Amino acid sequence: MLPPGGATTTTEAGQGQPLLPDTFTLKRMSEMFMERSEQNVIQLNQQTLTPGQVTNFVINNVGLGESLELWVEGTLTIANASADTPVALTLSPEFPFNLIGNLQVQFNGATVISNLSGYELLGIMVKRHKNLLLGQAAAGTAGKLAQNLTRVDKSLAYVSAGANVTLAAGNNICGVTTATVAANSDGVINFGFFLELPFTLRKDLLLGLIPMQNNSVYANVSLTSPLLLGTTAASPLYKSDLPATATHKASAVNVYPHYNFWSIPVPNDPKLYAFLVSHSYMLLSQANNPVAKTGPEALQYNMPNNYYLLSLLLTLRDSTAALADTYSNIDNPYLNYNGTARVDRRKIQPRMARQAMQYEGMPCNLGQLLWDGTDIEYLPNGTCTSKWLNMYLANNPQFVADIASGFSAAGTFSVLREQLVPANVQIL
Repeated sequence: MLPPGGATTTTEAGQGQPLLPDTFTLKRMSEMFMERSEQNVIQLNQQTLTPGQVTNFVINNVGLGESLELWVEGTLTIANASADTPVALTLSPEFPFNLIGNLQVQFNGATVISNLSGYELLGIMVKRHKNLLLGQAAAGTAGKLAQNLTRVDKSLAYVSAGANVTLAAGNNICGVTTATVAANSDGVINFGFFLELPFTLRKDLLLGLIPMQNNSVYANVSLTSPLLLGTTAASPLYKSDLPATATHKASAVNVYPHYNFWSIPVPNDPKLYAFLVSHSYMLLSQANNPVAKTGPEALQYNMPNNYYLLSLLLTLRDSTAALADTYSNIDNPYLNYNGTARVDRRKIQPRMARQAMQYEGMPCNLGQLLWDGTDIEYLPNGTCTSKWLNMYLANNPQFVADIASGFSAAGTFSVLREQLVPANVQIL
């Protein structure tokens, strides 16, 4: 755990300067910088996203980067060459967010500060912002919580029918589960979605600002889009017996990036921001970890070392690559730390109930589970660093959970680590 009270000089490997373990000091440091700076945004060049390909662009060399926003919208055209049979395609539960299969930001060609899927980024947005997911009211006889009944507001994502397509409502993140393309027709699906990739710990705690003010530094952004059609839920649109007559004909997907940044103070005083930019706030995902069995502690994830851990976001999939309800399939998750400590071990029901109170809404998307070491950050006098785990000193750290007997073994899970790496960036 981080030591309490004030800036503390550390001697762990990889740390070259103090960390701030208390929110009050870090917030005051951020406020001093913000008082002398100005927040602004640049609309970057429009990009085109092509299913099955990678799109690359560079963030402008301006100011100190706080976040990157992406508004993605367009059309997907599916050709149905069958003369007399419509084809019904299932929209994967995370559609359209999984049109970005991977988002990576690399600083100066060496340091990857973000590497995650669009759906995982949505999960981080849910963690960082209250009431982002539309959950379920406790009414009627519907029974216990079912994650597939959660939705996002249409301002965050939408799906609509274009020419020769009929949509059917159902339980996924946008409330649409099936798109039926008329026989001997080209069917069009319209969509749009919003993502915000943070570079800082919080909006008011600017630890992690990326120093983009110098022309000798650069940040590359890569967006990987998966192939559109398939036979499993790993594809955005799928059908288990996909006929050869159904093909992806065309797409017109536009990405509108916006770069949010803070200006360099005038007159320039690097002491105001040197500490904030030298530490990296990172979102790093490790995908396709196997779930080979069910039962107590069947899910195990061996964690790497040398960072400070803020939270873990787990995404569970069954043997068909479909998102699996974590409320029904996972129990007693915890972090095994230094061989003996069981950190934050709770049953799944009180865990999600507690998180619903803290975030004033549904805490997780379908298939996701949040283990949050910063889950007291909304308390006015709370120190959001009080539950961070020092992975520089960790001994064989593991994330462990029980898997329900009804879960289809041979499933997989991804783990997104929200972490802080100190003394990671030098100002040029």
